[in-house]
Amino acid sequence: MSIDLKKITKGKIAHAPRVVVWGFDGVGKTSFAAGAPDPFFLDANKGSHEQDVKRVSIDSWEEAKECIAAVEVGDISCKTFVLDELTTLEAMSQASLFKGTSMAKYEGGYGKGQDYMVSEWRAVLGSLERIWKRDIGIIIVAHAAVKHFDDPTGPGFDRFEIAASQKLSGMMRQWADHVLFCREEVVTAGDKNAPKRATTTGVRWLYTSRKPAYDAKSRGSTLLPDRVPLSWKEFDAALKNDVARSADLSSAIDSMLTEINDETYTGAVRAYLTEYPTGIVEAHNRVAAKVEEMRNRDKGE
Repeated sequence: MSIDLKKITKGKIAHAPRVVVWGFDGVGKTSFAAGAPDPFFLDANKGSHEQDVKRVSIDSWEEAKECIAAVEVGDISCKTFVLDELTTLEAMSQASLFKGTSMAKYEGGYGKGQDYMVSEWRAVLGSLERIWKRDIGIIIVAHAAVKHFDDPTGPGFDRFEIAASQKLSGMMRQWADHVLFCREEVVTAGDKNAPKRATTTGVRWLYTSRKPAYDAKSRGSTLLPDRVPLSWKEFDAALKNDVARSADLSSAIDSMLTEINDETYTGAVRAYLTEYPTGIVEAHNRVAAKVEEMRNRDKGE
């Protein structure tokens, strides 16, 4: 079978984002999704009723799949398709797939039930992928839970995780372009005469990069801030500012290369950026490290 050469592309391709936004109840996940362009909600959680959006409220996995199919073929028109939310949809899928039994007991256990459920969700992701390829954004809303993590390199600890089975949440995180953990800003209050206590400032944030306490990512972004105000408008503006951030990094690299004053090294950096333009952050960090090394050497350190 020969390769279709027409499928070969090069360079960045602008596309609507695939987003998983997750956090605890009431933090503003649904409001965030409602701010996206022309959203349509597959509302399993009945959480969009306070939002001025198009929706269908569903009560079963069969209804969910019918709705996804309608968006896929264009019977339902939108610019952003929102699945609200993952925990409830997973419960609906299990109720449909394991009638009279449970996922743990399915066909004698040994993980067969989870494998069956994951295969069902892979088919759903296939439909979502086809919807996304029509330049329709996808937002998957999910709840959070606190779970214990056994770190193979050190002591275990509790962390925030998506409230879904491990394989399903992992599949969603891998598929999405942006995994955004959202929560209220927490600070400690009290004085020397009173014990410290946790309180909130009321400010709500989207966190965009992974930390030991939670999973997050932003694929394809040059240097997205670690946190962004919990608002679709703010998130979209941060993504669009990639061009400006890239220009700033490029200018900083130029300055450092002038200071290094090594034609061979400069040529190697330029060649790398020509071949791997998305590696500008790594290139900046490496050149900055070389400048620091050179300055320390000149000081005799």
